[in-house]
Amino acid sequence: MMLRSIRHMATEASAFKVVAPPKYTLASLRSFPSLEPHSFVPLPASFFDAPLRRDILWSAVVFEADASRVGSGFVPTKGDKPFSNRKIQPQKGTGNARVGDRNSPIRDNGLKAFGRKGNVDWSTELPKKIYNRAVQIAFSQQYRDGKVFIIGGETKSKDSDDLKLDFQFGYPKATELFVKHHNLEKMHMLFVTDSQRENLLTSTDFVGTKADVIPKEALQVRDILKANRIYIEAPALQWLIGKHQ
Repeated sequence: MMLRSIRHMATEASAFKVVAPPKYTLASLRSFPSLEPHSFVPLPASFFDAPLRRDILWSAVVFEADASRVGSGFVPTKGDKPFSNRKIQPQKGTGNARVGDRNSPIRDNGLKAFGRKGNVDWSTELPKKIYNRAVQIAFSQQYRDGKVFIIGGETKSKDSDDLKLDFQFGYPKATELFVKHHNLEKMHMLFVTDSQRENLLTSTDFVGTKADVIPKEALQVRDILKANRIYIEAPALQWLIGKHQ
C-alpha cells in the first residue's frame, strides 16, 4: 500500500510543469517634483530583476575608471634641462661629494628619472555584452532597493510640465524645497534626463546637497551605483533599455 502511494506521488510530481520566469515587471510612472504615481509601465525583467553579480559590476567600474584616467604625457625629465647646466659646487676642495647640475632628478626640482613621454592610454577592454549586463544589474539592484523613480508617461495632458524631469524655475530654492519635502538632506541624487534641462542644472548647482544631472548618453555604471536616489525620465530609460538590452 505504501509502495503504491509513493508511486502515485512520483507520478503527480512528474506532472508538474516548471513555469518560466516573468519577462516583464511593472513600474510606477511618477510626476515631478511631487513624485506622485499616476500610471504603470511594463519593463523588461532582465533590466529590473537581474540577479546581483558583484564581479560583473566590479569589472565595469574598473573599465570606466581606466577609460577616464588621464596619463601625464609630458613629464619633465633631466633631458628637458629646465635648469642651468652649471655645476652647483666645484668638483674638488669643498670636502663634500661631487655633484652635478640642478637638472639631476635626485634633487627636489620636479624632474623624473624615467618619466613617460607622449600620450599614455590607460584604457582597458571589456566585452560589450558584459558591460551591458553590468548596466542591467546596477539598475536592478537599485530598483529592488526602492531607489529608482521613473518620471513621465501619459496623463490627461501629454504636454504637462510635471512629466518632465525639470523645475519650473531655475532657482536654488526649487531644489531646496524638493530636498526638504522628500527628506533627501544627506542623500546623493542622480537625475538622468532625455535632453538638457536648464532649470534643473541651474537649480542644483548652488545647493549643498550632492546632485548630479547627467544626460542619458553619458550615464555610467558608477553613477548608478553611488546614487541614493535615481530620478530618470521615461524616454531616457527606454533609450537605455534599447542600448543595453
